[in-house]
Amino acid sequence: MLKRILEKQAVFSITLKLLAVFAQSRIFSPVSSWLAGQFAHLNLVLNKPKKAEDLNDLANTWLNLMPPDGRQYFKILKIENNTAYAEIHLHCPLRGSGNAEACYKLMNYDRKLMSKVGGNLVVLESQSNSGKPSCLLAIRKKEDDISDLVPAHLKK
Repeated sequence: MLKRILEKQAVFSITLKLLAVFAQSRIFSPVSSWLAGQFAHLNLVLNKPKKAEDLNDLANTWLNLMPPDGRQYFKILKIENNTAYAEIHLHCPLRGSGNAEACYKLMNYDRKLMSKVGGNLVVLESQSNSGKPSCLLAIRKKEDDISDLVPAHLKK
């Protein structure tokens, strides 16, 4: 019962809005990344994903850890060379805020999910500062180098 409630897109969206408030607050900003990680941990406990075998499995695991009734907002665009590219089309509460640092803190959720199943996730474009209605992510296996992927919060 609890799992079904927590997996709802509405609950995910409310949690995202709450975390966005924390991430943008001077007082609570330091704990927002930690909170996002705790929500990821809860997701992992409830869903018990297996370690991904390959990049395709890794990308699909990320997708499967998103709310089942909101999967239309999460898309795997392509898998090319050693990178899976994905988009999030959910309206982010940080959209247009210019605060990619807050986005980085919120996306600790997705980074923790991928880390647990054997991957790395980098936000290449954030709704917070890109002017786009979606975020662009790159996913690679944990053992693959990610130094060529420039995170959105480090772009000027």
